[in-house]
Amino acid sequence: MPSDDRPLRVLHWPTDVGGHPSDLAQAERAVGLDSTVAVISRGPFGYPVDIDLNLGSASRVRRLAGRARMLLRASRSYDVVHLNFGQAFLPMLGPLGMDLPLLRAAGVRIFATFQGCDARLPSRCPLCCHGGGPCGLDQVKPRIRIARFVRRWSARTFALNPDLLDTVPDAIFLPYTRVDPRRVEPRFSKPHTGPVRVAHAPTNRKIKGTEAVLNAVRRLGSKVELDLIEGVSNAETIRRLAQADVVIDQLRLGWYGALSVEAMALGKPVISRIDAGQAHRIPGEMFAELPIIAAEQESLSDVLAHLVAGGFGPLHERGQHSRAFVERWHDPIAIAGWLSRVYRRPEIANSGFAPDLARD
Repeated sequence: MPSDDRPLRVLHWPTDVGGHPSDLAQAERAVGLDSTVAVISRGPFGYPVDIDLNLGSASRVRRLAGRARMLLRASRSYDVVHLNFGQAFLPMLGPLGMDLPLLRAAGVRIFATFQGCDARLPSRCPLCCHGGGPCGLDQVKPRIRIARFVRRWSARTFALNPDLLDTVPDAIFLPYTRVDPRRVEPRFSKPHTGPVRVAHAPTNRKIKGTEAVLNAVRRLGSKVELDLIEGVSNAETIRRLAQADVVIDQLRLGWYGALSVEAMALGKPVISRIDAGQAHRIPGEMFAELPIIAAEQESLSDVLAHLVAGGFGPLHERGQHSRAFVERWHDPIAIAGWLSRVYRRPEIANSGFAPDLARD
C-alpha cells in the first residue's frame, strides 16, 4: 500500500452490473481515491465506465488476450483491484486460477463484491431449484468453486444481498451505492385525480415476478394504472419512476435491489420481497428502519389493494421514510469513505458498515 499522502489507485473490474461499480467509483473519487471502472463490455443500461474493452462479441482468443492485457495493466498500475459479480481476469482451470495469485504477488490488494446470481446457488433459489429457471442446477459447483477461489485471494469480500452469505459466509454485507441522493430531487406522491400510478421495471419478467404484478393490477381495475418499464436506458427508467406513486421491485428471490434504492431516493413507497429470515445478516438498525413494504407473488394483490385503499397521505409519508432511509443507509459518499479506510486496513470491515461511523 502506498503512503497515506498518495491517493490509492483502485480498479473496478470487469462488469457494470446494476450500475454499482460505476456509482461506487464516482463516490470513491469524491472522497479522494483514484478510481477507475473497466469492463469487458458495457451492459445495456448505459452506466458510465472509464475503460470499455468492447469484447462482448469478440472471439474467445481475442477475449482472452484482452483480459490478459488488463491483468498486466492491473498488476502495474493499481494498488487495489475490486472485483465485481464474482469474476476475475482469466478463466479458471478447474479449481485453480492464476490471475489473482499473480496480482497478490505483484503487491495488489484484492477485494470482491458478489451481487446476485454470481453467488446465489440455483439449488437454493425458488426460481431455479426445480429446473427450468434462468440458472441451471449444473451451476452449483462452479459457483461454489469460484466463490472459494475469490475469497481465498481477497483481503475482504462483500455481498449486496444478505442471502448471498449462504455461498460466501465470511463476506460482509455492503449496502447498494446505486444513487447519490444529493443528486436526486425527491418526487413525493401527492393527491391527484385518476388512478394510483404503479411502476414496475423488470430486467427479467420471470425473475421479478411480473406475472403477479399484472394479475394484481387487473384485479384492482381502474383504481391503478401500471407503467411497465422495459428495454429503456437507466436515465429513462429514473424519469418514469419519478412519475409513479408506488414502485414494485421483485417478488421471487433475494432482497430488494438497486431499483428499490433508486425509487426510494425519489421518495417512492416500494413493494419488494423481504426475507425476514435474513435480517440477522444486516445491521439491526438498518432492518428496523427498513421502509420496504414486504410482499411476494401470492400476497401482492392484497398488499397493493391495502396500500391503494389508504390514499395518498400514507403514500406520501412512506415516501418520506424511504428517502430518509436512502440518505442514511445508501449514501455512496459514506460507503466510499468507509471503503477507503478498508482498502488500507481490511480488518476495519470486520465490524460491518455503520453510516454514523463512516462519515468524517
